[in-house]
Amino acid sequence: MAYLLVVDDDPSIRTVLNRRLTQWGYEVKEASSATEALEMMMVETPAIVLLDINMPGHDGLWLAERIRAKWTGTPIIMVSGKDDLDVVQRAQKLGAIDFVRKPFDREILRQALLRAAMVLTE
Repeated sequence: MAYLLVVDDDPSIRTVLNRRLTQWGYEVKEASSATEALEMMMVETPAIVLLDINMPGHDGLWLAERIRAKWTGTPIIMVSGKDDLDVVQRAQKLGAIDFVRKPFDREILRQALLRAAMVLTE
């Protein structure tokens, strides 16, 4: 399986996710910004993108729009520390298959990743 890309401006979140996802058997790469993630994706397309919504500079919705335009089959799981229904709906319109709230509930994250993997096999 190709790698899972974690995009979050918070290094502690990236570290926690990297550790947990690696334990679950994923190959993980990290990006600290939407721009960095886009550059990485131009080189190698990830299997799944775990994408924070709120980041300085370009936010996760900006990146989701670009991912959907170029990599239509790449599942996107949006992540946020805020419950904002408008943002969740915008993310869904941009093709996000799931929304996971921070702090991460292990089982909710695992289920979101399983749903993303199912999209890959369709």
